[in-house]
Amino acid sequence: MIQAGFARVDITPPLGSPMSGYFYKRFAEGVLDPLSVNALAFGNGAQTAVILSADIAGMTENYADEVRALVEQRTGVPAVYVMICALHQHTSVCVAPNGNHDAIKDSVYLHMLYRKMADAAVMAVKDMSEAEVSVAAEQTAEQIAFVRRYVMPDGTVATNPSRRGPLPVRPCDEPDNTVRLIRFKREGKKDIAYVNFSTHPDVISGSKLSADWLGFTRRFVEEDNADVHCICITGFQGDSNHCDHLTRNERTLSREFGYQHSEHMGRVIADTVKRIWDHTEVHTGETIFAEKQVVYNKTNTEGEEEYAAQKAFYEDYEAGKFEKPPHISLLARAKRIINLRTTALYHAIPITVLGLGDLAFVGIGGEPFTYYTYATVALAKGKTVFCSSNSNGYVGYLPHERAYSEGGYETSSTVFTKELQGQILSTVKDMLEKF
Repeated sequence: MIQAGFARVDITPPLGSPMSGYFYKRFAEGVLDPLSVNALAFGNGAQTAVILSADIAGMTENYADEVRALVEQRTGVPAVYVMICALHQHTSVCVAPNGNHDAIKDSVYLHMLYRKMADAAVMAVKDMSEAEVSVAAEQTAEQIAFVRRYVMPDGTVATNPSRRGPLPVRPCDEPDNTVRLIRFKREGKKDIAYVNFSTHPDVISGSKLSADWLGFTRRFVEEDNADVHCICITGFQGDSNHCDHLTRNERTLSREFGYQHSEHMGRVIADTVKRIWDHTEVHTGETIFAEKQVVYNKTNTEGEEEYAAQKAFYEDYEAGKFEKPPHISLLARAKRIINLRTTALYHAIPITVLGLGDLAFVGIGGEPFTYYTYATVALAKGKTVFCSSNSNGYVGYLPHERAYSEGGYETSSTVFTKELQGQILSTVKDMLEKF
């Protein structure tokens, strides 16, 4: 019999903490809603696995490995059976102790976070009790996720095209508006809802801390049913967000941006969970599987001969010399080229797969394009797939091969080459075939 347990621990950072996600500095000036780490533990009596979902923008692999080792030390769950998902809210902090310039460097907070994530795992394991596992999936009644890369009338591709320009012709790819649910039904304890949805948690912006639509989803699911704990996971979202540029003139700013729209998105997702909650299909598999592999991709050196010009351009931007800020695609490309002088020759992308019977939790340590969800499902050969971004690591955008010839912000900024798609999918395929 499968057992499952849940825990939640507050991890809200202090005011003044740097907030990650944009090309300008922000520091936390307030708290819209608390940030937390949510833990799901599941096991079969012989093996146990733990999934930690944290309201942080990203977590580098070295820090995630330290947390996973501490979880093993304190719970006995082997580190390979632990997957940490950074939910990627842009109203949170980035945990990269040896990296990003906008990452939080507060050693007191970093040590606290390290301990609290392990605490959540400990409490989830202690909370484990017998559970009936069932699954369901359904599209949201209203589309709230959109691929943000568009083909423009002149044939070019733009990420989040300007409102002052022409309307796009079409999005480059299909979005994913599927809510994927696992229900762990427990006798005498609260049920656990594992909710998986894919779009960028970049709805609110500003300088106040928030868990964005993921926090609203958790709260609404739990308000709808007082006997449920909810853990919410961001799927593959590297090229998606909440903006519909094809009908942008029909949308109001209050609905498209900010806290109100984030709340609306959480309500839409929670309503989908409510519709399918009593219509899940029972899952009887009890085998627990875990593996982590690392893909190494050679650094994208496109534009290296432009180093001097791009450095001067970016310095002018930082000095405020432009009357109108340059497009983020230009800034991203300049920053990537500047960093070539100090970056590694190869970059590592961690890939983690946990299995529960024929349920597959596929975590990639970066921001894969939505395409990778559909590709992973196709590779799964009957397994039910739940994808998660920024899992056990955080390495930036992971485009598909076609995007490199199309262009856009994501391919301008990525440190990876177009061979990435084949490397990721062959590794995922190999891992999925092992259970």
